[in-house]
Amino acid sequence: MNNIFETMCIYAPKGHKLKVTEQTFNNGYDLDKELITKYLEINKEYTVNFTNIGQSHTDVILKEFPDIAFNSVNFIDVNPVSKEDINKHPFIKSHPFLIKK
Repeated sequence: MNNIFETMCIYAPKGHKLKVTEQTFNNGYDLDKELITKYLEINKEYTVNFTNIGQSHTDVILKEFPDIAFNSVNFIDVNPVSKEDINKHPFIKSHPFLIKK
């Protein structure tokens, strides 16, 4: 059985709503789970302040916890991110070959 679950769009804009589910809670590393257990609630909505996209890891900074970097694999989008919003993300703007048409 495959235990891969959908995760958030890493190009989520400021103000986008996310949540941690019982399935996504189990993604990532032990430290990620510890942070979620300490600060977040399962199925509660949180607001993206910004995402910091790295080569193999993306940090999510939430409006509610601006000093804590959470792992993107622990979240799902409440609603899909539009192509227009994806194309406005600073990472996409600095890598124009990634723009979705």
